[in-house]
Amino acid sequence: MSEAQVRTVFAPLDGTQAMFRQIEVRMSAVEASLGMLETERAVSEEKRKFMDARFTQIDRRLERIDGHISRLVWLIIATIVGGVVSFVVKGGMAGL
Repeated sequence: MSEAQVRTVFAPLDGTQAMFRQIEVRMSAVEASLGMLETERAVSEEKRKFMDARFTQIDRRLERIDGHISRLVWLIIATIVGGVVSFVVKGGMAGL
């Protein structure tokens, strides 16, 4: 076989190898992108868990604050009612 015939026979093989190299490079790029996406998803999932825990903690604190405010309002109302009752028991306006 002459050199020209050998080139003709193996030329498609070189093209095929180049195509496989190109596909391999593209697959590597896709795998790298997939790895980055998986990492990003895992990080965002952990952030979401942290935020959920944080909001749960904030909700508990707000419920406690609401309970304390409710008690304070009842204490103020009881004080006012107690003052009025004391005023009436002492004779009201006549006792002044």
